[in-house]
Amino acid sequence: MPGNRKKANKYVSIKAKKPPAAAGKPLSESERLRAENAVLQKQVNILQEISEITAKDFKLNEILDRFLTNVMDATSSEAGSILLMEKHTNALYFASAKGSKGKGIKKFKLAVGEGVAGWVAQTGKPIITPDASADKRHSTRFDKKLKYKTRNILCAPLKFDHDILGVIEMLNKKKGQAFDNKDLETLLIFTPYISAIVKNAGLLTENRDKIERLEHLMGITEYVNSTLELDILLDKMLEASTHMLEAEAGSILLLEKDELVFASATGDQKEKIKNVRVPIGEGIAGWVAREDRSVLVADAQNDPRFFKKADEKTTFKTKSIIAVPLKTKQKLVGVMEIINKKGGDFFNEDDKNLLEALANQAAVAIENAKLYTETQDMFMNTIKCLAETIDKKDNYTRHHSDGVTTYSMEIGRALGMPDMELKELKIAALFHDIGKIGVDESILRKPAKLTEQEFLEIKKHPDEGANILEPIPQLKDILPVIRHHHERFDGNGYPGGLAGEDIPMHSRIISIADTMDAMLTDRPYRKGLPLQTCIQEIQNCAGTQFDPDIVPVAVSAIKKYFSHKKAKK
Repeated sequence: MPGNRKKANKYVSIKAKKPPAAAGKPLSESERLRAENAVLQKQVNILQEISEITAKDFKLNEILDRFLTNVMDATSSEAGSILLMEKHTNALYFASAKGSKGKGIKKFKLAVGEGVAGWVAQTGKPIITPDASADKRHSTRFDKKLKYKTRNILCAPLKFDHDILGVIEMLNKKKGQAFDNKDLETLLIFTPYISAIVKNAGLLTENRDKIERLEHLMGITEYVNSTLELDILLDKMLEASTHMLEAEAGSILLLEKDELVFASATGDQKEKIKNVRVPIGEGIAGWVAREDRSVLVADAQNDPRFFKKADEKTTFKTKSIIAVPLKTKQKLVGVMEIINKKGGDFFNEDDKNLLEALANQAAVAIENAKLYTETQDMFMNTIKCLAETIDKKDNYTRHHSDGVTTYSMEIGRALGMPDMELKELKIAALFHDIGKIGVDESILRKPAKLTEQEFLEIKKHPDEGANILEPIPQLKDILPVIRHHHERFDGNGYPGGLAGEDIPMHSRIISIADTMDAMLTDRPYRKGLPLQTCIQEIQNCAGTQFDPDIVPVAVSAIKKYFSHKKAKK
């Protein structure tokens, strides 16, 4: 299995001429991760179909045929076969075969040690043969009899515990290409399940827990591919994994320079362990990261590698552990640990193999989420810089955007807005006055009352703000919010004269926050007003200027904010 491979060349193969480099510029990291995700999604789809097949009352040969069809599709193979061990003759027979010569080859048997498939059955090692004609292990017997040309081969053993049950063999990558490590990694995800099916042929009821695990795995994978929020992703992934493996606890440690950092953990004590750092090579997780392989630990307390600091911080007693590396290609992302099998049992190889299958997909999802987070952070920092630039046009309203954002977020959270809407509210609040870039500074800084013409110029800024941001696709959803943040609930606002619920919800929130900050802030013609006076004014304007349903929630949220702020001083 993938978790047992060493760092060096993972798979047995022979050298072939290196294909010419692909034309065009190299893929970006984002493009590479998306491509990797697409491959993994394809694997998940096939797992789904396999789960459905094994759940039905098919005969063994029907299950193998259906399995083979799907694996051939996953690896883009012209032909394929599943050969099973015939114990009394020590030979391999073709239990399933697909391709142009599939029917003809079923009458043959293959001695253990004969050909590439026989060598895999003998050694128990997977193999990639990029050029069959250059590999002395390749037998031409079947090619000659069936008038077939084998160009390249992908083959892996079917093992259950330590027993070799047979092999699965793919022939001739389509479009004249050769099989590579990615194809073999794909194949190795599926071999445990076909091995279990073969081992328990006719006894599918005993395989129900494996099928259930597959369903769990696919459910986790579906969720993994549906979110880019790193914290949410890690927590849900860990929760599902511990449930799937019937474990008491688990943790995910992410790589930061030369250390592993606890990024997520299950249970009530997870906040205590979060951000605890483990040097590479220290503890079981550090060992897995250094050695680049999975491990089963039956008795953690007596294992010299065990990192006791985590237990000391949480008062939790670790008994047994599965730890697997989280990797994208050759890049280590982190380590996942699943702890203490429920019922006093020990984790086994099947548990480890299942966790490795999940880890293969989780690592890519984590990298995607981290890239997304970094991109979002950069985006938000850019927004903040622009907002500060706007505020600096007017010394008397410096930090106004920050204040409006703070109050808006307090109100939004009090209203129970979901995270995505809160994010949009935050951006809209930071950008609500961006249209003032086009307003003359003499008007913005005028200490006296504005003339009618000057006020008309000021009233243009909501439309101007929306127009400035319109070319940015990521901000299209907040354009109406910015355009209508000076509308009034009674319809007497600007620029559109919208009333009631025709005004976007975010605009109604920002309108209250904007007014609150304006009243609290010192101006050249007056000092900032007391908090209670501002709150009273907001309440007095409920139903006219402001949404009467939002006002009481906003007042409560702002009071709570200032109460907490005072308590911290």
